[in-house]
Amino acid sequence: MIALMSENNDCKSGWCGPAPFANTPPMGLAPELQTQEDVLPDWKQIAPELHEDAYATADALWWSRKLGEKMSSGADVAPLMRGEADARAVQSALARAWNWWPAGRAPRYWKSGGADRQAALLHVALPENGVHEGGLPAAAPQTVFNMRGAEAEIALRLGRTVTAEQAAALDDDGALALLDGVAVAIEWVDVRWRDGLQAPALALLADGQCHGGLALGAWQPAALLKERDWARQLCTVRVDGGAAQRFVGSHSLGDPCWLLVDWLQHVARAYGSVPAGTVVTTGSWSGCLQLQQGQRFDVEFDGLGRLDWQF
Repeated sequence: MIALMSENNDCKSGWCGPAPFANTPPMGLAPELQTQEDVLPDWKQIAPELHEDAYATADALWWSRKLGEKMSSGADVAPLMRGEADARAVQSALARAWNWWPAGRAPRYWKSGGADRQAALLHVALPENGVHEGGLPAAAPQTVFNMRGAEAEIALRLGRTVTAEQAAALDDDGALALLDGVAVAIEWVDVRWRDGLQAPALALLADGQCHGGLALGAWQPAALLKERDWARQLCTVRVDGGAAQRFVGSHSLGDPCWLLVDWLQHVARAYGSVPAGTVVTTGSWSGCLQLQQGQRFDVEFDGLGRLDWQF
């Protein structure tokens, strides 16, 4: 472990030490912030499934969120995680520490997706306090770690509770029939590591797979999804009301509903069931567009609605 605690020479933030480990405040942290209530959570107590070697990753991300600064490099801590299960355990530990969703039930909001239908899909739970519904456009982010990336997406809402047994037996048509709503969505992309999107894959997964926040537009009936020609679906985005950028049939899976069975089975295995009202956003149609502070991101999907977010 010591060999991995290399010095970080990026001193722009005023801190030049290694990644924070071992339940201690980052080097150079102002004394008034180093109070008892700022000591890191007791991971062994709140997340007994978290392997001790992964504590460093949880420590680093906890401090980043606490201070609103990217405190550590993902490359420093990723080698201490043994695989995807450790990365997911880190995210679950942080969720309990920051109360991202109530204990005892599955998270209400998720992101899912993959590069194509041959690639493994990733399903990641989202902090519920970072989801905006109603009162849109969403307010500008208060804390930005690396980027104001924005993606135009489509979100799907589950209309009835699904047990693990039911999920295991689902096919595509059965999964589609479980939905009661579809909405235009915007995902804000951000990373809490110093190395940003260049951080190793396990570090990005532990950090919520580059998630900053989610905005959801008005819910439309799920009937709009039936027999929809996704290859001809038009998505139009604008930045600050400028020239339209048009994307047609550009979803990586060809159909955003294609991931439903895999997502439902993943959540049901982890939590025993997927409650009615659970929402999944299904991946970008526009790629990740880089915005500047104060810019507005407008999204419209023909036949499904529109949404904007002031960044």
